[in-house]
Amino acid sequence: MFDRDVVIVGGGPAGLTAGLYLARAKYRTLLLDKDSFGGYPKNVALIENYPGFPDGIAGAALASAMVAQAARYGLQFKQADVNGLELFDSCRWVGCTGGRGYTTAVVILAGGSFMKKLGVPGEDSFQGKGVFECALCDGNQYEGRVVAVCGGGDAAVSEALYIARLASHVFLIHRRSEFRAAQVLQNRVFSEPKIKFIPNSVVTAVEGSVSVERVRVRNIKNNNETSLNVDGVLVHVGVAPNTEYLESIVPLDSDGQVIVNSNMETKIPFILAAGDIRRGSPRQIAAAVGDGVVAGITAQRLLQSFG
Repeated sequence: MFDRDVVIVGGGPAGLTAGLYLARAKYRTLLLDKDSFGGYPKNVALIENYPGFPDGIAGAALASAMVAQAARYGLQFKQADVNGLELFDSCRWVGCTGGRGYTTAVVILAGGSFMKKLGVPGEDSFQGKGVFECALCDGNQYEGRVVAVCGGGDAAVSEALYIARLASHVFLIHRRSEFRAAQVLQNRVFSEPKIKFIPNSVVTAVEGSVSVERVRVRNIKNNNETSLNVDGVLVHVGVAPNTEYLESIVPLDSDGQVIVNSNMETKIPFILAAGDIRRGSPRQIAAAVGDGVVAGITAQRLLQSFG
């Protein structure tokens, strides 16, 4: 007898949706996450592209509603850092730090992604002392101050717009000449007087004494390097999937994402993957929810094969 019918690794939109479908079908389903449940959306100030909310919705509110809905139907939650997956003929075993583990019939991998780092001198030493990743979480510390935002995608531009409400000035530094963000977000950035766009540039060092005082910036076109006096550095230069513990266990692509078919199945029987962690994900909340639906339905079909 398994500890659970299904163990889901990751408490973001994909994992919560799969858990909702399985719990409603009365399967014993456990969702594990090393952080608070809700995933990345809980740190987003305003989500404007999730269907059903014409005026947008606060990310924390959407995440909280997803958690509450899944819990209402009996999804079990446990905070745990998953660090291993073992495969046996009769079951799967999901291991957590501290030695705890769970046997299960089906595993759904929905661990999402983590923020990439700049990889420059000073970034790690000033983490929490001016270097940060979430404007909603830490933005109030920079009211009336100067912040550099690194990145050019939807997340970076959204963060820059949010921090501009609080900061006196925002430098938006991007290695390309144009943003990758949605046009509506670009339009807002260029109409925000507090934001200065610095294209074709990368941060080469974060400097200061006790906390961040400046960043060194290099123009990749002409290699000229300048220094900008800032109080904070918000890093949003991309994401990487949380799949390090899965190497040599499930098939991964060159970017470390889990390879799945249209049913969210890996080549390993009874191991599924959904959301940002799987190959080809557009990394959108609505897409992650859709993945969760497919994974939840597929898991039910697989469980029925046990009789």
